[in-house]
Amino acid sequence: MARTAAKLTEACELLQPIPSMQSIVRSMNEKAERLAQSHFTIALFGAFSAGKSSFANALMGESVLPVSPNPTTAAINKIMPPTAEWPHGAVKVKMKTADTIAGDVLFSLNVLGDQADSMEVALSRIERLSPDRVGPSGKPHYAFLKAVHKGWDEAERLLGSELRVDLEQFRHFVAEESKSCFVEYIELYYLCPLTEQGMILVDTPGADSINARHTGVAFNYIKNADAILFVTYYNHAFSQADREFLLQLGRVKDSFELDKMFFLVNAADLAASREELDGVVGHVGDNLLRYGIRNPRIYPVSSLMALDGKMHKDEALAGASGISAFERDFIGFAVDELAGIAVRSAGQELERSASLLNRWIAGSREGEEQRMRKLAALRDAQVRANELLDDTDTAVDVREAGKDIQELLYYVKQRLTYRFGELFLYAFNPAALREDAGTIRSSMRAAWFELLRLISYDLSQEIYATTLRIENALNRLAGERHGHREERIAALLEGFEAGDYEAEPFQTPEVAETLDVPVDEKWLAGFYKNGKHFFEGPGKGQLKDAVEKALTKPIADYVERHEAQFLDEYAVQYRERAVQVQERLRGRMTEHAEGMLAALEMKIDLEQLTATRAKLQSLIGA
Repeated sequence: MARTAAKLTEACELLQPIPSMQSIVRSMNEKAERLAQSHFTIALFGAFSAGKSSFANALMGESVLPVSPNPTTAAINKIMPPTAEWPHGAVKVKMKTADTIAGDVLFSLNVLGDQADSMEVALSRIERLSPDRVGPSGKPHYAFLKAVHKGWDEAERLLGSELRVDLEQFRHFVAEESKSCFVEYIELYYLCPLTEQGMILVDTPGADSINARHTGVAFNYIKNADAILFVTYYNHAFSQADREFLLQLGRVKDSFELDKMFFLVNAADLAASREELDGVVGHVGDNLLRYGIRNPRIYPVSSLMALDGKMHKDEALAGASGISAFERDFIGFAVDELAGIAVRSAGQELERSASLLNRWIAGSREGEEQRMRKLAALRDAQVRANELLDDTDTAVDVREAGKDIQELLYYVKQRLTYRFGELFLYAFNPAALREDAGTIRSSMRAAWFELLRLISYDLSQEIYATTLRIENALNRLAGERHGHREERIAALLEGFEAGDYEAEPFQTPEVAETLDVPVDEKWLAGFYKNGKHFFEGPGKGQLKDAVEKALTKPIADYVERHEAQFLDEYAVQYRERAVQVQERLRGRMTEHAEGMLAALEMKIDLEQLTATRAKLQSLIGA
């Protein structure tokens, strides 16, 4: 990539003196800068118990990331290539704002059946919380609240700030839950083989973290990361949180231009035989298929063996750990697929530049009569091309996109209807409604919040996946607009080439991540007479029907709000994109026409152009 960037920079220097090449020079400069400064972001996902931190250490070849004792309070950790400002070993810690931590605390308190209107009141309520009064679904919230209470005095003055700390302090922020619960993200600038290759490793909180309710953060990494690594532990069944996350990967997998997902089965050294290991890998593959993930790339690895092998430079041990096979395929993916797209695009830009020079040189060598005829035709063609590009009406495209949005969101409601029974049974289960774990009224309340959490997560993930499909559709429409107009301009201006339309991200509208429906505790508890009546008698079925009926309108309203929002916001963005597409075409068309006019009017330095062409062709062939 560095070599291609250098070629582009050299080509820019060659073409800079030519006035009619300025848009091409700007485009080449942008591509050269992206290639030279390219960083690939690797997002690491998986449950807390999967050994993500151990696997991250194995990738880095050093024991850098400590293992956090509590998954619910984990922050996002980014391993970054060092810079002049942030040298090797420097750490940036971004603390949550006071409003953010207050929102998290009040939400968790509410889940546990308590409420507060300020942090001062919340802290006094937390102090009185007792673990024996908390059901299974409330345990993560209880742990989070206790961590906040323990660390509050030290953290309060730091909220909203950005800290610069050393490696020792970094380990405390990661491993001590009374510190990590106040952290938004941590950036560790560290020189290792991974970062030397321009890789940024993002270790995300486990899918079982309570922070998973902020689903937009996870989705942004799914959407924007160059590669996704999902780590699961040998012989561990997928948790509910894992299953929901994998379901989301299945929803979006086909929306990406490249298959950027890799699946790691950690602690593979626990297998008693090769047959047992193959059986586990096959089982993981079968489960992934259930979540819509076809033909997954699965790698059994032992993170501990890999780290040991790398630290002691024992290639045989590293190879036996399975990490060498993964790294070989992953580097191939990064070089051939990720970097390959950018390198091919750069090569096409160089080829177009050479083709344009050839055309100008050929035009300047034609006879006078032929040049005069071509000049008149060229001026007329330029006028007509500008008229074509003045038409920026997007009504047809916007209507088509609107139909796509409405259809996609209709199916969101349909799919949730199919899943409602499964989510209900997960929330209102015997373990959550034990009569010896506090009052049944508080247990029913906690189960209600768990159901709302599950539905909110499912809905928001469906909506986020839908935004990806909408944005792909908009890029397709913009690409068709670009291609159609390029063809019409090429029919007017011989030899015109604008280059391929490059899909760019749209601004994803804000998605509501919670479904807020007030709970009537007395009504809810009325369905539970006793365990036998509820689980063996009609109680559970009656509650399911009543809850489904009660949530039908809030769910429909939620989807309809997003539909109206998307129709409005994406229409505005698409109109802006259409104008950008046509102005880019106009710039390329104008330069193409002016270059040909200069050639036909003999206003070019033929000797200089010929020398530039020779150097450019030599550069392309190098």
